[in-house]
Amino acid sequence: MEELDQLILALTNMPNWLSKRITPQRDMSRLNRPAERGEWSVRDIVAHLRDNEARYFPKMHLISIAQVPDLRRVEQIGPTEYDHDDSTFVVMSQFRRVRQSTLSLLRELPRDGWKRSGVDVDNVTVSIRDLALELVDHDAEHLAQIDAVLIDRGALPYGVRPLVAVS
Repeated sequence: MEELDQLILALTNMPNWLSKRITPQRDMSRLNRPAERGEWSVRDIVAHLRDNEARYFPKMHLISIAQVPDLRRVEQIGPTEYDHDDSTFVVMSQFRRVRQSTLSLLRELPRDGWKRSGVDVDNVTVSIRDLALELVDHDAEHLAQIDAVLIDRGALPYGVRPLVAVS
């Protein structure tokens, strides 16, 4: 399987991996409270994933339609105001919707479109491929973080293989 196909597959699987961990939960305190004071809860992590996706999609879109754009143009586009009382399930569905937009864009790109680039806010040139790789890495980091919180709270669903070492 080609690298670009692997990236799309990993990005496609993330909402499913989240759902396997979150949907079986019946005690919302396991999702809404962090394992330790000062850390993120599962809900906080999923909200962060949603907000990060909402920052990346406009960058990818702008790169796909403009020649070497200045991505500062879309820096302020991203997370909109969400209700802080939204359940983890609502936040997860919001993430899924934004991720679907990202995936639609990536699936429609020709192979050479992945090489298109723009100048990011730190004045570094990034390609659509670079941004997709960052999303995959970001997903893996936070999925492992969710696993750690669920394990700590005794809430990792049966049959879900954690992405962190279980001690």
